[in-house]
Amino acid sequence: MASNAGSFRQLSALYRHILRAHRKKLPGPLRALGDSYASEEFRRHLKAKTTRSQWQEFGQQWSSYVSMLNGTADLDQHSSSMPEDIHAALNAEQREQLSKLQQAVDELAHGGHSEGEGGLDNRPLG
Repeated sequence: MASNAGSFRQLSALYRHILRAHRKKLPGPLRALGDSYASEEFRRHLKAKTTRSQWQEFGQQWSSYVSMLNGTADLDQHSSSMPEDIHAALNAEQREQLSKLQQAVDELAHGGHSEGEGGLDNRPLG
């Protein structure tokens, strides 16, 4: 856990920035998903024996995420596409599920609904 009150305040502020970015930038269903995910990640890290360097990396990654949502990220550094070597390691079922997930996110991001059509299953990718 963060070792001093200053670090805790910084992480609390970062968490509020994340929720604010979700509120401003994400449509309803994605906002709920993003808020839930961020909450769980922060909760897990607070309960774990996290080192100072782990907290720094955690904060940097979430700060980059907020920058990406706000459109202030360096576009060369942040890409929405999966690296080819990781994509190549996926089996056919994982590729199909990834494709469905990308379609559902695109539909939600553009105000559409992905109900029923090619529905996503809840099985883990791994």
